[in-house]
Amino acid sequence: MGVGHIHGQDIDAHAGLDSWLHRWEPRLKIAAGTIFVVGVVLLKSLPLAAAAFGLAALAVFSAGLPARFLAGRFLWVLPFLSLMFITLALGNGLPLSAAGLSFAALVCLKALTAVTVMVALLGTQPLQALFSALAHLRLPPLPLTALFLTYRYLFLFRDELHAAQRSLAARAFRPGLDRRSFRAFGELTGTVLLGALDRSERVHRAMSARGFEGRLPAGPARAVRGADLAKGLVSVAAVVLLVVLDRGLPI
Repeated sequence: MGVGHIHGQDIDAHAGLDSWLHRWEPRLKIAAGTIFVVGVVLLKSLPLAAAAFGLAALAVFSAGLPARFLAGRFLWVLPFLSLMFITLALGNGLPLSAAGLSFAALVCLKALTAVTVMVALLGTQPLQALFSALAHLRLPPLPLTALFLTYRYLFLFRDELHAAQRSLAARAFRPGLDRRSFRAFGELTGTVLLGALDRSERVHRAMSARGFEGRLPAGPARAVRGADLAKGLVSVAAVVLLVVLDRGLPI
C-alpha cells in the first residue's frame, strides 16, 4: 500500500513526527475525531463553536504540525466557504442582519473545525495506517479501495498534467482566450485522460495477475493502550461539555 509519487507538501508530509497525536491508536483517533465533529455540528452558539475550533487548532499545533501546513489546507476550502458565507448572510436580503451574519459565521466556523479535525487525522499518521484503521473499523472494502486508489492516482494525474504543460511551454506556447489556445487545451485534456485510462487498465491487469480481489491488505491492528483510551475520553468529554453548555443543561 505504498503511495509513491507523493510530494512533501501533501497531507501526510508530517506523519513521521512524534507527538501525542501521532502516537494515538488510529482507530480510536478516527472514532474520537468523528464524534468531535458530530458534536460541533450540533452546536448553535457562535462562541462555543469558536471554542471548538480553538481546541481543534490547538490539537493540530500541539502535534507539531506547522501553521502554514494547516493554512495550506484552508486555502482549498476558503473559496467555497466565502461563497457560502455570502449566500447565507444574504438569505434574508438586504440590508444584512446580525442574525444572518451570525448564522453564516457559525456554519463556516463549523466547516473550518471539521477541516481542522480532518487535517489532524490525516496529517498525523501515514496514509497506509489510516486506510488500515478504516479497514479494521469494518468499512466496506470496495469504497475503501476506490478511495485509496483515487488518492493514489490523483498525484500521478497531476504529474502527467504538469509534464504536458511543460511540454507546451517548451514549444513557446502562450495561453490565451483564442481558438488556437482552446484547441491546445482540448488536445492536452484528451491526451492526459486517455493516458490515465490506459494506465488504469495496465494497473488493473497487473493487480489481477497478482490475485487482487478488491480488498486492500490491512495487516494486524495496533494494540489499544490505556493512554489511547484516555485521549479518546478527553476528546469526547470536551465536545460533550460544549454541547451541554450550548443546550444550557445543568452540569
